[in-house]
Amino acid sequence: MRKFLLIAVAVFAALSAAAQEPVFTEAELDSILNDTIFKHLSEVEVKAIRPLVKAEIDRLSYDVQGDGDAKTSTVLEMLRKVPLVTVDAEDNIRVKGSTNFKIYKNGHPDPGISSNPKEVLKAIPASMIKRIEVITEPGAKYDAEGVGAILNIVLNDNSQMGGITGTVSASIDHTGSPGANAYITTQVGRWTTSINYGTQLRNRRANKQFSDEERIYNDGHQLLSHTEGDAKVNVHYGNIESSLEIDTLNLLSLSFGGFYYNYTGGGDVDWRATDAAGNLLYRYRQVSNVPLSSYYNFNGRFDYEHKTRTKGEALTLSYMLSTSRNKQNSESRYLETENMPVDYPGTYNHGRETFVEHTGQFDWTRPFAQHNTIETGVKYIYRMNRSNTSFAYNAEGTDPTITRFNHLTQVGAAYASYTYRLNQWSARAGLRYEWSHLSGKYPDGSKENFSTDLSDWVPSASVSFQPNMAHSLKLAFSTRIARPGINYLNPAIIETPTTRNYGNTQLSSARNYSLSLTYMFISPKITFNIVPGYSFSNNGITSVQFTRDGMDHTTYANTLSTRQFDLSGYAQWQIVDGTSLMVNGNVNYGRLRSRDLNLTNDGWGSFFYAQVTQQLPWKLRLTANVGEWTGGANDLYQQGKTSWFYGFGLQRSFLKEDRLTVRLNAQRPFSGKYSYYETDNVQGDYTGHQKYAFSARSFGISVSYRFGSLRAQVKKTAATIDNNDVVGGSSAGGNQQGGAQQGQGR
Repeated sequence: MRKFLLIAVAVFAALSAAAQEPVFTEAELDSILNDTIFKHLSEVEVKAIRPLVKAEIDRLSYDVQGDGDAKTSTVLEMLRKVPLVTVDAEDNIRVKGSTNFKIYKNGHPDPGISSNPKEVLKAIPASMIKRIEVITEPGAKYDAEGVGAILNIVLNDNSQMGGITGTVSASIDHTGSPGANAYITTQVGRWTTSINYGTQLRNRRANKQFSDEERIYNDGHQLLSHTEGDAKVNVHYGNIESSLEIDTLNLLSLSFGGFYYNYTGGGDVDWRATDAAGNLLYRYRQVSNVPLSSYYNFNGRFDYEHKTRTKGEALTLSYMLSTSRNKQNSESRYLETENMPVDYPGTYNHGRETFVEHTGQFDWTRPFAQHNTIETGVKYIYRMNRSNTSFAYNAEGTDPTITRFNHLTQVGAAYASYTYRLNQWSARAGLRYEWSHLSGKYPDGSKENFSTDLSDWVPSASVSFQPNMAHSLKLAFSTRIARPGINYLNPAIIETPTTRNYGNTQLSSARNYSLSLTYMFISPKITFNIVPGYSFSNNGITSVQFTRDGMDHTTYANTLSTRQFDLSGYAQWQIVDGTSLMVNGNVNYGRLRSRDLNLTNDGWGSFFYAQVTQQLPWKLRLTANVGEWTGGANDLYQQGKTSWFYGFGLQRSFLKEDRLTVRLNAQRPFSGKYSYYETDNVQGDYTGHQKYAFSARSFGISVSYRFGSLRAQVKKTAATIDNNDVVGGSSAGGNQQGGAQQGQGR
């Protein structure tokens, strides 16, 4: 710097000489530099804006600590700014327009978040978060396990030893539905422990729903229904995590978490059937009651990580035990009947599903020769599902038909991945092999037992080029596998006067392949990326619907072929100081086909979300958002309509270090009491239209208080267990992916 200034002054002196002005001597130059220039430089305030978004070969990361809003926001609010992530008005989270993703914390699957993300993430202050990563190409270690993407929440590094910190919060909305959460972290010596507990109550007023449906069958007769219902839901979730940093090379991590909910509710359905000429065939009123149903998931895990003297090398040994139970009860009575199509007065259904899973895993990561890294590991899963279904043709449950079904899955897997980095280039290739044994048994001997063995090779590859900090380009290929869960396999028949539902024990795993290209641009004022992609599957699991003997049947089959083009985009613009705009969205075209069923369905789908944030006087912060969702081709039979939502939020922080934050929020404040979502049945044994109404306009207030100053967080091993290969059933961590398209990544 001194040399530069000497040259500059010398140039000025030369110019002065040319103008016949006095020239400075060397001593005078030193005097000027020491007494004048450097004094002025000491008063200069240098401002720099660091990029909030960073692109790597397998992920995008959002720098939460670099965002000024993090001081008074929650993690859920920050997610609205993260590339490829959208959060709608009901706080439902999607990654690239899909719900097929997993949530990690510090690189570790977190059951406490995964089981109820929108409530848990509302309670965690963003000030505790370093960055949020969107892992879009998980690689050979994860690809076979069905997950389309991973949201990894990275907490702040340790900066103090000893102490306690935490956040307590409470909320309530206009329906009187309250919620509360506490998040506490403490450190004693090398032990760090975090405890999180929360509860949420949604009363019947908040859960009122209405729907109308019209079905027109191929013979011309019609079936009309109008449904009104409500439910009371009580949710509890919690997690305890602890880590012991034995020394700089050895880390022990333990966790235990769970999620529980129960609900009671009821519904009233008016059914009316007419022939092609409009004459009444039959009508009846169905009054249903759900006296008490419940679900829980608990799991505990152990991870031991050993680092060697070689920088970046780590060996990890993990074990996880997970268990869940799903208990459902429902009763239906048929009243005000006219030409009733069945001779029984009602139905009773009692279902109980239990799930136990043991998983062991070993992972090894080692860098070598400066630019190279290898990752390899093995894994074994023992998963047992048991179902017990009792069905009776009366509301009292007498003389029931009982179906008992046990399903065992064993999975053995091995993977290897290689990564190369040199200057602006990065490349990664991986291969995973999975052997799985699936067997079904009927303890009562009512049906013949069965078993099957599957063998799958799962390749993945990606390459990225980053010429400078502003631009990056990445091409990636991946494969995913999804195995059928017990909900899809269970052969128990559930029947009403017009429907019959049952699973298919012959289902096999579904495979999905995808190719994507990601371009990222980062500048101080504007950040954006664009991601075109293509995915396909030839043996996807889909629902099969047909009409026989006057009843609508639903089951499942590996008969779905999918082709999907999609385009995801994200942009954030810092318009002026205190004003920012964020846009995140996805548009896709999907074509679904089944040669066995001779059906093809295609259409455009989209998801769009935009948010404006404005800093106001008196430390107020205003947010306004708007979003749109279009279902496109939902499955082989349905097309989804377009739905819009919008909302506003106003918050202010108080006390020293903004420890107390009060938030007001309003969703769809200028719309009607209910919002609507519509679908069309476009083919099959019947066509029709469905219109669903649900409570959407809401007003709420939440208060959170942050205490303590400890910044230490529970440390996590670099690798751990994550099982997410199941669709249509329970899985570890409380995730239950449903819908016919989950196996295909739609």
